[in-house]
Amino acid sequence: MTIALISFVAALIMTLLLMPGFMKLAPRIGLVDAPDDNRKLHKKPIPMVGGISIFFAIAITSAACLYFGSDHLRFRTFDVQEMLGLLAGSLILLLVGVVDDRFAIRGRQKLIGQIIAVTVLIASGFSFDRLVFAGMEIELGIASWLAVYAWMLVAVNSVNLLDGADGFASTVGVIMAGSLGVMALLDGKIVDAVVILALAGGLIGFLRFNFPPAKAFLGDAGSMLIGFLLGALAIRCMFKQAALYAFFAPIALLAIPLIDTSAAIIRRRLTGRSIYTVDRGHLHHRLAKHGYSPRLSLLWVAALCTVTAAGGVMAMYFRQSEYAVVSIIVVFIVMIAGKIFGLSEFQLVSTRVAGFAKSFVGVKEKGKHVQHRVHVQGVHDWEALWDEVCDFADEHELNEVTIDLNLPWMHESFHATRRKAGTKKDRNHEWYAEVPLLVGNRIFGRIEVLNAKNGKFTHYQVLSDLLKILPDLEQLLIESEASSVDMGRDEIAAMEAKERAVDQNDEAEADGAVSTGQSDDSHSGDQSASDSMAIN
Repeated sequence: MTIALISFVAALIMTLLLMPGFMKLAPRIGLVDAPDDNRKLHKKPIPMVGGISIFFAIAITSAACLYFGSDHLRFRTFDVQEMLGLLAGSLILLLVGVVDDRFAIRGRQKLIGQIIAVTVLIASGFSFDRLVFAGMEIELGIASWLAVYAWMLVAVNSVNLLDGADGFASTVGVIMAGSLGVMALLDGKIVDAVVILALAGGLIGFLRFNFPPAKAFLGDAGSMLIGFLLGALAIRCMFKQAALYAFFAPIALLAIPLIDTSAAIIRRRLTGRSIYTVDRGHLHHRLAKHGYSPRLSLLWVAALCTVTAAGGVMAMYFRQSEYAVVSIIVVFIVMIAGKIFGLSEFQLVSTRVAGFAKSFVGVKEKGKHVQHRVHVQGVHDWEALWDEVCDFADEHELNEVTIDLNLPWMHESFHATRRKAGTKKDRNHEWYAEVPLLVGNRIFGRIEVLNAKNGKFTHYQVLSDLLKILPDLEQLLIESEASSVDMGRDEIAAMEAKERAVDQNDEAEADGAVSTGQSDDSHSGDQSASDSMAIN
């Protein structure tokens, strides 16, 4: 246990020492996150070198601790092989992340790099041959490889998607790594605890520069590295055990990133968008729209993650999976009931399930139309725009019409669809068209129309008339954007005033501490709200 704690402290100190040098190097090699008018709202370029610093801190301290402590550790042959595979896979993923941070490669290209890194893990011996679920022991056989690929890719990308605001991925990573380290120590797996606690120490050291307002970012290299190490070490510590608690405990650890990623996929798929579509619907975006400051938002996420992590640790300690399951359910209910996160996704799923159930049972819809509207994000009133679209659908007797708006720079997303009661989708007897809503160089969304091939109006007539009203619809969008920008300026000004007050408070406390012979490392910087994604 002592060697694991030494690894933790050493990684923390090494990260603190490495970060200033890498931050100075970052502008020279282009590893900075420049602000834009769309999603990145910080005021000046910020270094993205957290992942590089943390990688070197973990690699050096873990290797040193394992080497010099080898006489006291129970090293097995496969331990050495798997640790070398973990190092190689981490290095590959780090390089993929650095290339993405520098050149902004496509999501599919990053996915290939992630698959290569996981393949190295599997080749070095990372696998789990069986799962216990609902009282049954399931032998995976060759499917164990697929299970490792699935788990690792989910872990990597879920943490990567969460890294969209100052300190979020770092704080969640500290809680998850610390909890997994406790699990490893409880189970006597000191080798794993050395690496896990080195990760926790490195992240705490990095938080000195990443705590809001941030002076440095993890970058994709850092966020993917966190997910990769947590996912891989969870396999060694938990999944290899043939017990139900060993299945749910690591899921509870990663519950917050997993919920955020699942919500993003549900939100995008059920509104007809690609899963690679950029939006402002992640957990940190929702907390910001609730009016929480960056630091209060971070506190919320830390509290939620602590609940699920505690559930995972208790499941491991008491050998009871119920602790992990209950912790996940509690957090999920709190987020939806408190309207913090997941409510719009819940509405989308409920609408889809209700529609399927009615069609399956054969319940007849009342009225002329069946209409569903979900304000996925934001508070702007889109009724005038939707009414225009519905009027057009009535005039042309369309079977179905849909409008989908996605305006991440306005923190707005709206989805609505209306279909004639009693009609069912039949691609053999209906035609379909999609028209973008484009203003300047920005795509605001799209309109979809669907009608019977033998309808009163031909598809030429419908599309021609739709193109005629597009300027009016786009003008409404321009007016909505202008009003939203004015409101956004007021919100940003209020947020900056809060942050300045907090910083002045910190500085005053620091001055007081110095006068009494104490020290305080509080710092100030620029607010940021970048949206770094694994799949964007």
